[in-house]
Amino acid sequence: MMPQYSYKAVKLSGEAVDGSIDAASEAQAIEQLQAQGLIPVKVVAAKGAKGPTVSKGLKLSGSAKVSQNDIVALTQQLSSMLKAGLPLDRALGVLLEITEHKGVHQLVKEIQDKVRSGRNFADALEESGKFTRFYVNMVRAGEASGSVDEALARLVDYMLRAKELRGTVMSALIYPIILLVVAGGSIIALLIFVVPQFSRMFEDMGGELPALTKAVIAAGDILKNQWWLILGIVLFILLLAQVLLKNETARSRLDRSMLKWPLVGSLISKVEMARFSRSLSTLLHNGVPLLGALQIVKNTMSNRVMARAVEEAAGSLKQGESLTKTLLSKGLFPPYALHMLRVGEETGQMEHLLNEVATIYDAEVKTSVQQLLAVMEPLLILVMASGILVVIFAVLLPMINMADLVK
Repeated sequence: MMPQYSYKAVKLSGEAVDGSIDAASEAQAIEQLQAQGLIPVKVVAAKGAKGPTVSKGLKLSGSAKVSQNDIVALTQQLSSMLKAGLPLDRALGVLLEITEHKGVHQLVKEIQDKVRSGRNFADALEESGKFTRFYVNMVRAGEASGSVDEALARLVDYMLRAKELRGTVMSALIYPIILLVVAGGSIIALLIFVVPQFSRMFEDMGGELPALTKAVIAAGDILKNQWWLILGIVLFILLLAQVLLKNETARSRLDRSMLKWPLVGSLISKVEMARFSRSLSTLLHNGVPLLGALQIVKNTMSNRVMARAVEEAAGSLKQGESLTKTLLSKGLFPPYALHMLRVGEETGQMEHLLNEVATIYDAEVKTSVQQLLAVMEPLLILVMASGILVVIFAVLLPMINMADLVK
């Protein structure tokens, strides 16, 4: 028996329907719906089956907060309906009928109201405050060329690839963080619960304790009796770090220094190169002029120093200088990528080569993350094991000394 998929779709007349369908895969379910003259908006695996029904308005659930995943889903659904020929106002109306998310419903209603009052779609998106400058300018370029549906489709592709890139980096950090938490928790538990038990026994034994044992016992006492002071210091450090990171000068110094760190600097450079290339390629494809695209792209970059280099390159471009030559002189971006872009400048294939560079450096990021983990994991295990062994040795050392005295 084939699996079932529940769906939400739109008829060519603009009427929203939902139901379920038997299909071998999600892709086949979408094809079957399209063959029936429906525009698929949402298709997910379903446990129970039901016949198609006209959507009468769905109960809103969830918080009013709109996440990045909500924006991706909204963009994907809107792109599908516009490609099928629905006018923008009707497509927004259908989204209002089928969405179950309170925040998305409010956002779409706000955008629809502004579009109906005469605003451009891009202006309505910008005024909502939920969309990035990059997103808004892509839609604005799509409006100018009469291809909003294509602009939205490109945005979906861009956001999914950016999410995948972020996921690669974040998933790589999960295991080291778990190791640190487990080892740190083990050491704290030993100091708070185990060491005090032996401490009382050492007092009954009398005699002079080794310096290491005294230090470990003192650390345990501080953790147990003055934990509030330690917590306050940690919170103060986190607050100070947050303040410093908001300071442009301090943040720029940190970003510059991180580019020089072994392994980490290379990874940051590759991540930013992939982001720069994909963003610029997407904007150029949608007809945004190069100078304007560079001003937008610099805002998508996390590293302040590299973003400033892009801004300076845009300034040099105004003076008639080569974009890649200026970026090469900064010594911040991977030379191989910039040489490829120089070929694109010379041959007029900038957009195509930017896309190639983005694909190459997406793969390079994954390789660099694996290399970084290969170095970090053994080091973390060694450091954490050493910490636990120090505590254990500090407890055992007086017992060893006592056994020697008895002999």
